[in-house]
Amino acid sequence: MENHTIEQSADACADCHLPTDEDVVAFLNAIRAFSGKWKVRILCLLVDGPGRFGELRRALPGVTQQMLTMQLRELEQSGLVLRTAFAEVPPRVEYELTEAAYALQPMFNGLVAWSLRYRVSVRSEKAKSQKKTGASFEGSAR
Repeated sequence: MENHTIEQSADACADCHLPTDEDVVAFLNAIRAFSGKWKVRILCLLVDGPGRFGELRRALPGVTQQMLTMQLRELEQSGLVLRTAFAEVPPRVEYELTEAAYALQPMFNGLVAWSLRYRVSVRSEKAKSQKKTGASFEGSAR
C-alpha cells in the first residue's frame, strides 16, 4: 500500500465530489427517517402492500402499542408511510409505503450487501457496556 500525503490525495480527488455541510445534513436527515429499532422492520412488512395496525403489531413480537404508534407517526412525518383512515364502523386504518419509501429499496439492498461483504455488525448494548468496563464478551475481565 502506497503512502500518500493529504495534498496528493486531494489532487488525485480533484474531480471527486466531496461532501458539503449540506450533504452531511441531508445524509443525517435521511438516516434519521428510518433509524430506530422498529422502523426498518415496519417498512419491510409494508413492502408487499398495506397493513393494519393490529397486523403490524402481531408481526412484530415485543413492540408495544405505544412504540408502534410512535414509529408509524414518525415514518408518516418523514414521508415514508401513508396512513389512510376509512370512514367505516368499526374504524379501519391502513398503512402503506409511499413512493419515497420504495425508492429506498436499492439503497437498503446495497447496505445489506456492504454489511455482509465487510462483516459489519452492531454490537449489543451489553457488549458496549462490557467494553467500557473492561469486561470481555465472555464476562471475564481483560
